[in-house]
Amino acid sequence: MSMKLPEIPYAMQKNKSEIVSMRGINFSDILQDGDLADSKNLSARRYPYITTRRAREKQPGYTGCTALTAWDKLIAVCGTDLLYDGNVVGQVTAGEKQFVVVNTKLVIWPDKKYLDLKTLQLKPLAQDASGTGAEFETNSITIAWPGVDLTELFSEGDGIKITGCTAQTLNNKDIVIKGITANTITVTDDTFTAASEPGTITFDRVVPDMDFICESENRLWGCSSETQTLYASALGDPTNFNVFQGLSTDSYALAVGSEGAFTGCCRLSSSILFWKQNKLHKMLGSYPAEYSLYTYDIEGLRTGCHKSLQVINEVLFYMGLHGIYAYSGGTPSLVSANFGEKEFTDAIAGNDGDSYYLSVRDGDSYRLMIYETRSSIWVHEDDIRCVQFARLGKGMYFADAAGDVYLADNGEDDPDIEWFAQFTPFYETIQGRKVYSKMLLRTELPKGSYLIAEARQDGMAWREVGRIAGSKTDVVSMRIPLTRCDKFEIRLSGKGPCAILSILREFGIGSEV
Repeated sequence: MSMKLPEIPYAMQKNKSEIVSMRGINFSDILQDGDLADSKNLSARRYPYITTRRAREKQPGYTGCTALTAWDKLIAVCGTDLLYDGNVVGQVTAGEKQFVVVNTKLVIWPDKKYLDLKTLQLKPLAQDASGTGAEFETNSITIAWPGVDLTELFSEGDGIKITGCTAQTLNNKDIVIKGITANTITVTDDTFTAASEPGTITFDRVVPDMDFICESENRLWGCSSETQTLYASALGDPTNFNVFQGLSTDSYALAVGSEGAFTGCCRLSSSILFWKQNKLHKMLGSYPAEYSLYTYDIEGLRTGCHKSLQVINEVLFYMGLHGIYAYSGGTPSLVSANFGEKEFTDAIAGNDGDSYYLSVRDGDSYRLMIYETRSSIWVHEDDIRCVQFARLGKGMYFADAAGDVYLADNGEDDPDIEWFAQFTPFYETIQGRKVYSKMLLRTELPKGSYLIAEARQDGMAWREVGRIAGSKTDVVSMRIPLTRCDKFEIRLSGKGPCAILSILREFGIGSEV
């Protein structure tokens, strides 16, 4: 009696898998082939390839910079100097700033000053004058204060507060200037009660204390956590918040009753967004009589991350309590699921019209992360800390923690750049250990650059498996030897420009032990 034995295959069946495109940073547990566990000095600008970032260019003439913006030219605060295109145009307080342009006025906050962008003169937003004695008529005030020229302090249309009247206290009120000379203010008829005031009288053009500011429809907007109030300046005039005449050009104020402190504000399309950590107040309308406020319970802006607010192609990106969100008017979408359980804080961002530059604190260190909006890919540039970004045309500038200013991408490759890319583990979706017969890495590596490849299988120690130097050919290939394993990891590093194009691997299925 004969027994039929199982057939033994002559050779293992080959299975081939190719990564067509590289992917970005992924700190989460949901991994795909081509994800990066960590990296340095990489860019996704050539997606589906991953390349080294381009060179940065340090800008001369900036030392100790703590704030940065741009409006035709770079504008910076270095110490107490306000610099426009590298030239000192005035003095401000040292430290961080918020900048907003209304009409031709660059507002500098919290200093309550503005730079006239036509004359490059630095002036105060708020203004006051006081002196002894004043003559009140029903439609005018006349003073004789030594050294005071009212036309140098106030203008027609200013809303000012008058205090100090004792002979006729009803004259202590808010008024709007209809006409002004060196010593006379004219107002609407029957505004005052005629009186001669002997004491000290004060005229005050008040600008409210606000935590965060932005611009929308040629007005300066802001919010105050202390008073839980939203403010808007008069149309085209960030110096006036106390003009209420029933006109479309009036200033505006509205108290809100929601819980918590404001965390930031910004403009998105025709709306003004006032953020808290768990709430959004959205203001719609074109003028005070039309303004309407809507409140939403959505993932808000994280405290201390107001500088993460950036609009790219009418999509707002910002840091919330659970990561980076994209908001275009509906429900915010999380775009940083790849960060996993990483707890980033102190977010400061900028954009070049395409990429979202994000500087964040990661424990005791910092990371500069870039989100490529077209490919939805995150990359890690390096551990530089940025304090503020500014966009000038296509150029993205930033000030670092040392106070130096850089152009983030000068359009040239950096021949001395050092980089690395560690891929997340590669698994095959087939049970059993695999025998890899071929692993082929394809790169663009110009002459002068070099690349070192390391590998490890099943958590063992890293070992160098190859190195190549750049050549004049367009594509350089490297064969990476691997042993029998369930998973493997690849780490690439090098110096000089490089583009990682693809990885081709070929394997056979072995036993489960």
